[in-house]
Amino acid sequence: MSPSVAAVHENRESVLRTFARLFFIIFMIAAMLIAFFSWQRAVEQSRQQLSHSSQLMAQGMRSHLLTFELVLTSMAEELVYRDVFNDPAAGDALLARAQETEMGLVGYGLLDLQGGFVATSTRDLRAPLPDIVTHGQTSESFRRVVEDEQFHIGRPYYFAAVGEWIIPLRVPVYGRDGELAGVLTAGNQIDGGSASWARMPTSSDYSLSVVRNDGFLNYVHPLPADSADLDKTFSHRVNLELRDMVHRGQGFQSLGRDLVDQRTATYFWVEPLQDYELSVVASMPRTQVIQAWLHSMLTPMTLWAFFALVTLLGYYNARRLLRKADYDVRDKREALQHSVAQYHELTRLIPIGVYQFRLTRDGRHEMTYTSERFRDILGLADPLPPSTSLSEHVYKQLHGDDALAFFKQQEFATKNQREFYWEGRLVQPTGERWVSVHSVPGKAIDENTQLWNGVVADITERKAAEEQINLLAYYDALTQLPNRRLLRQRLERAIKNSVENIEYAALLFIDVDKFKQLNDSFGHAEGDRMLREVGGRLEDLVRDHDTVARLGGDEFVVLLTRLATCDDRAASQVEVVLQKIERLLNEPFEVGGQPVRITLSTGIALIDGAEQDIDAVLQQADQAMYRAKEAGRNTQCFYDAHIQQLITEQLELQQELREAINTEQLQLHYQTKVDQSRQVAGVEALIRWQHPTRGTISPGVFIPIAEQTDDIVHLGDKILQRACEQLVAWQNDLERNTWTIAVNVSVRQLRANDFAEKVLITLAETGAKPDRLVLEITESMLMVDTEQVIEKMARLKRVGVKFSLDDFGTGYSSLGYLNRLPIDELKIDQSFVRDMDADEHHHVLIRTILSLGKTLSLTTIAEGVETQEQFDTLKALGCELFQGYYFSRPVPIGELDIDTV
Repeated sequence: MSPSVAAVHENRESVLRTFARLFFIIFMIAAMLIAFFSWQRAVEQSRQQLSHSSQLMAQGMRSHLLTFELVLTSMAEELVYRDVFNDPAAGDALLARAQETEMGLVGYGLLDLQGGFVATSTRDLRAPLPDIVTHGQTSESFRRVVEDEQFHIGRPYYFAAVGEWIIPLRVPVYGRDGELAGVLTAGNQIDGGSASWARMPTSSDYSLSVVRNDGFLNYVHPLPADSADLDKTFSHRVNLELRDMVHRGQGFQSLGRDLVDQRTATYFWVEPLQDYELSVVASMPRTQVIQAWLHSMLTPMTLWAFFALVTLLGYYNARRLLRKADYDVRDKREALQHSVAQYHELTRLIPIGVYQFRLTRDGRHEMTYTSERFRDILGLADPLPPSTSLSEHVYKQLHGDDALAFFKQQEFATKNQREFYWEGRLVQPTGERWVSVHSVPGKAIDENTQLWNGVVADITERKAAEEQINLLAYYDALTQLPNRRLLRQRLERAIKNSVENIEYAALLFIDVDKFKQLNDSFGHAEGDRMLREVGGRLEDLVRDHDTVARLGGDEFVVLLTRLATCDDRAASQVEVVLQKIERLLNEPFEVGGQPVRITLSTGIALIDGAEQDIDAVLQQADQAMYRAKEAGRNTQCFYDAHIQQLITEQLELQQELREAINTEQLQLHYQTKVDQSRQVAGVEALIRWQHPTRGTISPGVFIPIAEQTDDIVHLGDKILQRACEQLVAWQNDLERNTWTIAVNVSVRQLRANDFAEKVLITLAETGAKPDRLVLEITESMLMVDTEQVIEKMARLKRVGVKFSLDDFGTGYSSLGYLNRLPIDELKIDQSFVRDMDADEHHHVLIRTILSLGKTLSLTTIAEGVETQEQFDTLKALGCELFQGYYFSRPVPIGELDIDTV
């Protein structure tokens, strides 16, 4: 070889070696870059997968926990309303019915503050109910609810009553006085039942756990099959590093240990559960990420190897390598097609639809993939016309009320490269369908196009369940009207609106007069039907922005909003509504096949925003309603601050009356009864109150106050005791030993179960003769529990006690049961006596009563006789006994003198 040729060869070899070295360096750098970016991508994909899975599970858990909280809170209020602390059987029945619902909850129980079970849904199973205060994990949850007075989620434990592992859920129960009275508990099955976290599609590549803030596990997915493994899993805290990771909050983290397998390095995504002391943790072994990374490296490194081989072998090996490359491409295409087919099959089986689209800069959506479930949810059974794009097809299905929110969220997401989430209705030929759509921006193809990936789910059943839960929580079960909770929310808005817009609102408290009598007469079923019709009529006459609510029993509330800006005009508008209500409810109701008319007592409180306490506004309307009742029912009263002052004074007087009953402030006075010869036949015992500072207080003032409480019973017992003692004192008095003493009996006394026993015991202890005691009752006492009243009267009648029917003619006495009553006297009401000379009608009534008394062999007494003319007239008509100021005023026992009559 010539030197020149050798030099050229050497130069080419040098160039070739240099090229080979350079190629080798470039190849190594490229390989390292590929490995680095592939690793980053694998880690990012694991992060996205873990975050997506944990967020989905967190959303599902929060939705179900919120649902359970609302249901348990509503049940707690219902238990208190039904007074189950005094009637555990009613609580058992209610909780048993709740057990039968498909809510995913088991083992309902109502506990008192000591941890004892008051009512339970499993009582019929004769389950070994634990002592909550000493029962392991459950005691901590019970203590937290009692101390914090809020909803709490306990640690899982094995509940022998139902034979399952459960997660205890507990809410505080408040009594009618607003104080904490107990705890309502229920268990969520550890497998979730119908909960979304148990039905959520997962992959074997990762696992899901729910970690409490105290470091214990509340749930793992998948669950261990062995019971011992379950106990081990939920009875120990996770290690300190993992607890620190959970406390740091949301994010992607990596640790050298797994939640379960402490020897495995793992990637984690922590998703805290808002409003609850829980975090969802999705974990994936680092070996899984390495495997995915190695798999992703296989193709590029192989291609680089082929490229290097082609380069080294040169042109002569090019055709063979290209032929081999063709075979490789064909195999990869078939593998890709097979993979796509498998992906289609997987997406067909999951309950959510999957889609991908390209978003161009000009806003066009070009679908690159749609799963079979996606097309099914969107109603794409038939191919779309060529002129219609898939996005246009979706836009046409949007419900009119939900479309604006869809487009606003879409504009925000695409403009800011943020995730898109929307829940709304699609209008399809088969009807309305609720769907949730969730998509996230993916890889940008170029500067004008970007890929988006998303899922769509049919949430129609979930929305129906939420609507049912909302109905149970905020609406009355009988009438479907808003209940007290929803009324309070709307009343709060009305008060705020009155302040902001300087306009009035009004609250109407409506009570159906004498509804209990109708209910007792026609039965509860007819009574409930009438209440539903009353609520329906009220709803028909109010405006859309007004509210008609039922608070319970026969009490309805109407909230009128957007009234005038001055009180006079607002009151006039309310008067118009009251007239409409009166006309509408005056129309007869058909109850038990009979037309029945009802009357209402209505209290009205005008709302101007000055009083912003909801309870105060409700109390004002309630007080006004009771004033309407006191005014004689079938009327309306507006609240006035003077009413509050009267009530305050009434409460003070009530307290002073209780003290007076046990002192000498209350004294008996006696008013004589005379016969036609003006000879004293007996006296009536009347109570008088000489207050140390107020002076003489009329019985017309303090007797109604006493009748509102059990004070009237204590007062009546004292009067009876003193009257019997006086009868004993007269037994040796020749002028008075034949006198009788009449004692008035209150409604509460007569209806007490031990009324007859008390009278008999008092007669026996004092030694008074029963035939000298006359008990005066009124007609109104006989309207309710007639048979029990007659039985008590007959028992006393058998030992000689006499009965007088007071105020006869003013009530609703029926001759049918009047003949059955064991009475001895009829007292003609003083209103008839007072007007008998001026009103012929009263004169006829008195004559009729006297004739009736004679027919039934009853002694007749006229009270309120104040003139000689009245005495002569009544005597001429045949009246036997007389009582009134004409003969004697009520006087103390020391001033009672038969010579003054």
